[in-house]
Amino acid sequence: MSEKMTVRKTNRYVQRSRIRAPNPKRRVILLGGSNVLRSFPVVVSVAQSIWQEPLEIMAAIGHGRSFGQDSRVLGRKISGILSCRLWDELQRRPTLPTSALVTDIGNDILYEVAPNRLIGWVAECLDRLVRVNAQTVVTELPVASVSRLSRGRFLLLRALFYPHSRLTLAAAQAAAAEINAEVIKLAEERKQSVFPVRNAWYGFDPVHVRRRYHRQAWSEILLRWRPDQPLSEFGGSSLAQSLYLVTLPPRERSFFGFSRRYVQPSGVLSDGSTVSLY
Repeated sequence: MSEKMTVRKTNRYVQRSRIRAPNPKRRVILLGGSNVLRSFPVVVSVAQSIWQEPLEIMAAIGHGRSFGQDSRVLGRKISGILSCRLWDELQRRPTLPTSALVTDIGNDILYEVAPNRLIGWVAECLDRLVRVNAQTVVTELPVASVSRLSRGRFLLLRALFYPHSRLTLAAAQAAAAEINAEVIKLAEERKQSVFPVRNAWYGFDPVHVRRRYHRQAWSEILLRWRPDQPLSEFGGSSLAQSLYLVTLPPRERSFFGFSRRYVQPSGVLSDGSTVSLY
């Protein structure tokens, strides 16, 4: 049975007369998992503050997002970043100056993906960004935070977030260190910026940045796009924009086998920026 494309009528978070016609001057590509998803309004507002111009935001993010294979989280099926439609759409859209973020690389460790396979997936993503002349920032894995994990805390977090995984703590720590070293090499070979995450950003949960550090973390990370700017913690997203952003649907939503598709971009912000989710 074929699926029909459904156009979602967006509920503008400000009056239509106050929204500028979409006219992006720069493209921002976000590739990652739950860290980006959990703080998506912050990431968007920091990017807007850095560039001060309408942006075309294209994001492949999601809880437990794999770089190369489909995954399921609480009944929701999510395609791998490499196979999502972002890349096809990127080829069809006009050329724009592009900045990119690649983060949350460690999700596949808990899916027990072999390190060399994951490294290959990340390398292909970085190569695709090179081909569109993207100015790319890659975050390191939180290796130090993971190295401090106790066995009990690891088993609890594994059961909560990856209930089907049987990975041991020792194997996870070894894989994180190996993958992190290789990712640094991959980025440096491609002249891409590598950001070493701060240990202080993590608490009981060793892989998710604590909420109190969201704005500081993304300000530091994304300023690698414009190192000429002074380091500062940018102002927050308005409540209205934050609520609007978290309601936007991705191109395809599959929940317990039921799928629905949405035209992208699914959102337009008050400064004329557009948001597409894949």
